[in-house]
Amino acid sequence: MHPTPRIRSLVFSLIVAALVLCASIGWAGPAKNIILMIGDGMSYEQVKAGSYYLTGAAGNLSFEPYYKCGVTTYSANSSVTDSAAAATALATGYKVNNGVISQSSTGNPYQTILEKAKALGKRTGLLTTVPITHATPAAFGAHEASRNNYINIGDDYLNSSRPEMIFGGGDPARGGSSYFSSSQVTTAQSLGYQVAYDYSQMSAWDPASVNRALGLFGGTYLTYEYDRQPSNTEPHLSQMTAKALAIANSDPDGFFLMIEGGNIDPAAHANHIERTTREVVEFNNSVQTVLTWMQGRTDTLLIITGDHETGGLTVTNQGTGNYPTATWTTTGHTATNAALYITGSNANLIDSYIQGGVADNTDVFKVMDAALTIPEPSTALALACGLGGWAGIIWRMKK
Repeated sequence: MHPTPRIRSLVFSLIVAALVLCASIGWAGPAKNIILMIGDGMSYEQVKAGSYYLTGAAGNLSFEPYYKCGVTTYSANSSVTDSAAAATALATGYKVNNGVISQSSTGNPYQTILEKAKALGKRTGLLTTVPITHATPAAFGAHEASRNNYINIGDDYLNSSRPEMIFGGGDPARGGSSYFSSSQVTTAQSLGYQVAYDYSQMSAWDPASVNRALGLFGGTYLTYEYDRQPSNTEPHLSQMTAKALAIANSDPDGFFLMIEGGNIDPAAHANHIERTTREVVEFNNSVQTVLTWMQGRTDTLLIITGDHETGGLTVTNQGTGNYPTATWTTTGHTATNAALYITGSNANLIDSYIQGGVADNTDVFKVMDAALTIPEPSTALALACGLGGWAGIIWRMKK
């Protein structure tokens, strides 16, 4: 006896359900590695400035093919966020007041994506071109009532979250003692951190033998790309990125890295288009370093975004190799949406959070969190086969 139209419809529905279920679970399985790259103060016009300078046209930076949506950035107490609240949203999925680092109004810590990755046995790292205890890296590795508690933030790194890699400014011997003290350097060394103070020392690290690495490459902020002289010994962000990838890749459990183009923001605060542009270009170089490393891999999720916009910038193209003409409306932050670019393992998870072409900055955390814990392909296969098996049984019973 041939199956009735009703039975055929039921079987078809079960098969479709299996396929939809497998697609929703994600055949890629959990992301082994997650890399979050943040251009501090970077939104659409800052990105456009970098592309104009490099190529003479918009849309040509390394990450722009992966554009997904805009990102709202408001904090818990203001439509215009600061870096502490914005980074906390990215790191924890919670909105907090401006100035607060990854904790509630009553002082309860919000677990960060770095801490979640650490709990899964992954290596972790914080890379920036500003002091290592500044707001953006702090939100991933510390919990403080104020972003200005720099020494406490450093203690949080060393006593609690312990990222395997911490790269940026804050060398106490060169004026950075208010950000990271000499005693903290000593503590870091006792915990097994190898310390580098310039590019040559960082370059000499053997990735296979480095378990923990502390790079203090400037007293405070690293030198703007626009101002660097040939004698400058600081590594570029792209060089820090390459070294961090080499160190992190040796962990079979994978890693989480937060890489910040931190100097985009102060350059935009000063309404300095040349410095802003060159910092975006170097941030782009860092993204390209990651994309090159990712070639042939299917185990890594890469997200690029800004924490907020700075300066109210509008740029006009002046051709390749020329700085764009800039119009600024403020020396502060604005409520302009950031832009989100995403590629790699489980990048499709963002789709369910986009409404009208926009997601929220807390959704970035949700995507990373889900990507770390999504079921293995074997689980999806078992569920799909189970549904398919039931479909086959029903089909045979009705023959």
